[in-house]
Amino acid sequence: MDKPDDKPKPPSREISNVNLFADDIVFSDTEKILFEEDLKEHAPINREGLMDGNPERRYSAVRKLNEGGMKAIWEVDDHRTARKVAMALIQEAKIASKEDIDAFLYEARLTSNLQHPNIIPIYDIALDEDGNPYFTMKALKGETLGEVLKKLREGDADYQRRYTRTHLLSIFLKVCNAISYAHSKGVIHLDLKPSNVIVGDFGDVQVLDWGLSTLITHLSEYDGEPISWHSIDDVSLEDGQTLTRYLESATNDRKKRNVVGGTPGYMAPEQAQGSLSDIDFQTDVYMLGALLYEILTYRCPIEGGTIKEVLQKTVRGGIPPPGKRAPECKIPAAVDAISMKAMATDPADRYPNVTTLIRDLHQFQDGFATSAENPTFITHVALLMKRHKMAVGLIATSVAIIAAILTNSFVKIKRSERVALDALASLQEKNEYIAATARQVAPDYLNMMIRAEQENEFLSAEQALDTGLAFDPSLEEGWLRKGRILLSQQRFSEAWTLLSGNHGHPVKKDPPAIRLAKKYMAAGKVLDADVPQLVKDFVDYGIAEGIPRLFYHLNQADFDPETRFPAIAESLEILNPKLKKLNFNWQAMGSSGWLIDLGGNPELNDISPLCGLKILILNASNTGSPNLKMLTEEGLMELRLSGTQLNHLPELDQFASLLVLDISKTQVRNITSILKYPKLSTLDISGIDDLTVSPQLIWSQNLKMLTISEAFYLDPTIRGLANRGVIIIYPNE
Repeated sequence: MDKPDDKPKPPSREISNVNLFADDIVFSDTEKILFEEDLKEHAPINREGLMDGNPERRYSAVRKLNEGGMKAIWEVDDHRTARKVAMALIQEAKIASKEDIDAFLYEARLTSNLQHPNIIPIYDIALDEDGNPYFTMKALKGETLGEVLKKLREGDADYQRRYTRTHLLSIFLKVCNAISYAHSKGVIHLDLKPSNVIVGDFGDVQVLDWGLSTLITHLSEYDGEPISWHSIDDVSLEDGQTLTRYLESATNDRKKRNVVGGTPGYMAPEQAQGSLSDIDFQTDVYMLGALLYEILTYRCPIEGGTIKEVLQKTVRGGIPPPGKRAPECKIPAAVDAISMKAMATDPADRYPNVTTLIRDLHQFQDGFATSAENPTFITHVALLMKRHKMAVGLIATSVAIIAAILTNSFVKIKRSERVALDALASLQEKNEYIAATARQVAPDYLNMMIRAEQENEFLSAEQALDTGLAFDPSLEEGWLRKGRILLSQQRFSEAWTLLSGNHGHPVKKDPPAIRLAKKYMAAGKVLDADVPQLVKDFVDYGIAEGIPRLFYHLNQADFDPETRFPAIAESLEILNPKLKKLNFNWQAMGSSGWLIDLGGNPELNDISPLCGLKILILNASNTGSPNLKMLTEEGLMELRLSGTQLNHLPELDQFASLLVLDISKTQVRNITSILKYPKLSTLDISGIDDLTVSPQLIWSQNLKMLTISEAFYLDPTIRGLANRGVIIIYPNE
């Protein structure tokens, strides 16, 4: 670089931008990046290929912006592009070994492969003529979200005008989008907080400081002991300082880097406990919840005088909701619930991924109920009124005016009789307006019900249907579906009254359903021995779509297995008429669930009678193409589908506890969905023609045994799993 006397000396080993990194910057040791579409088979970094003969000719230093840890950040002029960029270099005094430089380069590569509008872009990575690494990136202008929230906390009127809650939530959604993208690449940030988000002057938002980020695979390879914080209760941290950086400054053992990561007050309980085996994408979900918490309250979720105090509070949970922490902020109940759901102490109670968190926020912004609220019918009505404020305001104003008029009218009853009648007519007109508005949205709830019913989400379907009918009691299709639900619940008398139109509302006619309801009116709930006949009647009367719900309600209630399972077996034969002889066995697994064996039934496709059963182990090998959506209950641990006609794996939440999966000799080609089964330890994907082995398979942290065709013996992903200690079995096919 040029070195005129009137300019500061350029750093021989330094980095990037003003407010870009709020605290010390330390890169973690990272492994080779395994992005499926970006870096499929990258060779280790070749230093000679990174040599840039004379970077001084391209860059001129302008000013040092920040420094800390191993690196410093400089603003430099890029003479090739005629723009200012940020440059990152390792400080001369900080270079300790070849490993430090490799860590710097790997971290730079990781960040450069996160190409998203809300993640700072890396322009160049190189070595100077002395072998010192540097990389350049976008020079950001703006202020951190932490600085914005500090101004809001201090009551700055200008900031309160500029940064409304709506604006802050839009910033938060951009952060969520960036993290969701990073998760799709297998990267966990691990240090999300307001000071690591910069808000630009023109609405741009960037997530910064990926120094603690790690690939999901990196976590599974650490075999050391976590650093304990239990003996440092007398240590206080500087504002925003990360625990990892404090511990690194207090130890000479550099191999312990990244054992504990995150910033006290924002880090998740599993981070605070110091065990990498429990860290997952939901760790970032917790920190997003903490970030949302501070956006709502202007305060850090967890505060304390010492490290130990803050981390103990983190592990114990019990954080007060934002609305109670800052009642003066008048935080809406919906977004309050979203923050607390994301910050649940148990990861299983949090949002399963960032996408569902984003979806709930969009629901809130659009004026609809969120899943975090567990909404009631009253909630839906209240939100409907909120979405139509003008109509509600007109009615409220009319009611107030009418009340005043009527009060005066009763004083002068004879003179005001005409005025009172006119006022009542006006009130009726306004009531009709709001009723018409409700009728307009009622079909939307009916559509929600239909979609939920198709996904076997029966409780959600009923709630949506009841809301739609409350908004528009003249919804004929809605009453028909309500009647069919009553049939599946064996409430035959109520179903007949409704379907026949004797309940006072118009209903779409369905003569077969009416006849079926009338046939069973006197019987009430049928016995297990009569269930197969009821199933046959559902088929014969043309309402077979209600059979999954029928068995859902049957199997959710207490039952005698000695009578229920024979009824299920006979029903399976009715629903699969091509079956020659049904192989069906069952066994109780304590009081927690059932083992079901359907193997060896090649003509079996419809497994509706299993709906609602708490199945822990299911063998459906050598069946046809069973609809796995019928497995509605969580807790399934072992699923065997070898030899079936399945061509894809559904992304079902109830498979989250799956430990063993056998899809050998199926038509499943893409196994990316297996990543949705986080506890999977045993997998058989042998004997599949044209199978595509995704590099993302290596992200299955708990995988211990993999059976796969010998053709994949040299596949780099399979070799990577083997090197990690996964037992690879190549069967004789």
